[in-house]
Amino acid sequence: MSISTERLSSFRYYLLFISITELLFSITLLITGIVLLHTLGEQILDVDAAALDLQIFASFFLGLSTALGISGALQRSRSLVAMFRSMTLAQLIFGLGFGIYCLAVLFEDPEDLRSAVLRHKCASMDRFSKNFCERTPTMKYITLAMFVQIWMIQLIGIYCSKMYIQDLINEEDEEMKEHH
Repeated sequence: MSISTERLSSFRYYLLFISITELLFSITLLITGIVLLHTLGEQILDVDAAALDLQIFASFFLGLSTALGISGALQRSRSLVAMFRSMTLAQLIFGLGFGIYCLAVLFEDPEDLRSAVLRHKCASMDRFSKNFCERTPTMKYITLAMFVQIWMIQLIGIYCSKMYIQDLINEEDEEMKEHH
């Protein structure tokens, strides 16, 4: 096995691992968003509902794009990996925007009256939903950590897909040289 073939297979496996990790994150966030939206229902403010809707949409889109990364790595398809890379970049840009919006909503210090309304609305909820509804520090920092992890994984995914595409190109060039 040549060095380039060893490197090719390692970037292939890195891409596969990153894609599966992104898929797990997207499933987790999608389920969490749907459960919170369903559980909180009318109990949350419109700005919170909009943030959850954006999270659900972005998580679904991330899940779709990871299918391209997984398929591209398994099929050794340069075009699928390139589409995965493009969609991951778009997801990262969108995710930064909506993530900053969601975090701004979550970290916003509500005025006293609104805070009292939130405490009253959240009183009868289960612990997880209540923590989200009341915007507890624990929920704030868990959410922040999740966003940062997703952004880092997406950056690594973009890098690994770029390197894997380059390796596939190099492998095709080597094959063409051998045949001529």
